[in-house]
Formats: sequence, structure tokens, C-alpha cells
Amino acid sequence: MLSFFLFLFVVIVAYLCGSLCSAVIVSRLFSLPDPRMEGSKNPGATNVLRLSGKKYAVIVLVGDMLKGVLPVLLARLLDAGPVTM
Repeated sequence: MLSFFLFLFVVIVAYLCGSLCSAVIVSRLFSLPDPRMEGSKNPGATNVLRLSGKKYAVIVLVGDMLKGVLPVLLARLLDAGPVTM
């Protein structure tokens, strides 16, 4: 039963991490144009690269990678099974 709740917790954390949009967060933090409204209108690192430059695109790319890595690291720290990870 405890493993079910661990699974549910990790899935919810992973979902919430994945729902964060790094491009929008970086754009707001650095007062850049909203990538959803300009360029290709795709909130991703490539559009941020076109609109604002390499420095901000790298920040977005790292943020996007962390969205995938952090939930897995959390699951490993909590000693979750391979199915959960």
C-alpha cells in the first residue's frame, strides 16, 4: 500500500514539474518577449534562441532538462521501484 502512495506522489510531482514552462518563466524573469506570442509561437528553447539569444535559450534548455531529471532523482532518493521511475 505504501508503494502505491509513493508511486502516486512521484507521478504527481513529475506531472507538476512537466507542466512548468521554462521558456515562459525565463522570459518573465528577464523581461523578454513572450515566446507564445512572438516568433514561431512555440514556447521552447529554439524560439527563445531566435527571439532573445543563446544565453536565454541555454537557460530554457537546462530548465527543460531538469523537468525530466528532478522527478527521477526524487524517485531514486525515495527508493522507488523501477516501475515508478
